[in-house]
Amino acid sequence: MKVKELKDLLSHAARKYVTAEEADYFANEVVETDIRKPPRKKYETGLIADIKSWSLKTEDVEKTIDLPGFTQFNFHELGPSLKIKEIHDELERKAKANGISMISVLNSGGMHTMHLWTQGLAKRGLFALCSWNGGPDAVVPINGTRGVFGTNPFTYAFPSDTGGVVVDMATSEIPFFKIIEAEKNNTALPPNTAVDNDGEVTTDPHKAIDDKEVSNLLPMGGNYKGYNINYLMEVMTSALIGARISSEMSNGYVETEHGGFIIAIAIDKITNRSKFDASVKSMNEKIRAQKAKKGVDKIQVPGDRNLERIKGVTDDSEIEVSEDYIKMLNDLI
Repeated sequence: MKVKELKDLLSHAARKYVTAEEADYFANEVVETDIRKPPRKKYETGLIADIKSWSLKTEDVEKTIDLPGFTQFNFHELGPSLKIKEIHDELERKAKANGISMISVLNSGGMHTMHLWTQGLAKRGLFALCSWNGGPDAVVPINGTRGVFGTNPFTYAFPSDTGGVVVDMATSEIPFFKIIEAEKNNTALPPNTAVDNDGEVTTDPHKAIDDKEVSNLLPMGGNYKGYNINYLMEVMTSALIGARISSEMSNGYVETEHGGFIIAIAIDKITNRSKFDASVKSMNEKIRAQKAKKGVDKIQVPGDRNLERIKGVTDDSEIEVSEDYIKMLNDLI
């Protein structure tokens, strides 16, 4: 399928519920994310669920807090990705006025990949940070024996010398879907990613997750540094913005109980933009020029890999799209 064909499918599906301009922006950002970060099945079905949720709309998206540098959106169970343009526009406008802006997303259908929410801001010349509560009952505290926190993924993005840097990662050592896959396929977990109910490191997924999908994933790095970051993202995506923290959530995964935030910084408002660009380029060149260890082709800057995937891609480029995804989109049109 050509890139433009996929964009058209997504845009036409979204135009039933948002403006043509919003639908096109949504489609462009989704397809760029598809290319830069190849989608998982859960991501594809999550986007379909976002679009479908708007057919059941009973209330409009509501700004429940509107301050000079902060906006809180209540999505009333709607998928937020269809309103990504409005969110990015709001962040850009307030950041350019105040230097920094923040948006929180509550009561929504969820953020299905973090990458989507920051790459567009970097293209606008903004520095962006975003996180989503990935709980509950997924990540153990260090030395613990039962999952409490979410996987709490976060992303950052900013303009760089070869294109916008976008990094998207869980703050657990592996994402939750990896333990589900390992359990289903009866395959071993990577070393030092999970513990059993006695708190001992295990590679057996059946010992690291129970029948209610309470998992014992380790924080990234398996140490206090990763634990501290996972804990920080837990508080910032819940208590700080008025959403439920993992210990307050219902059993199972109730999407609307989860919250997240996006922060945008107008680089040229807080520093000299030319100096920022030169500094980042200088560091990146030094990293890439470093001798790589034996067996490694080259040293990469964070985000280089997904930039390589998008390089040279045009609307006429062919991309691989699953037949299931195409069918689901066609069914929405």
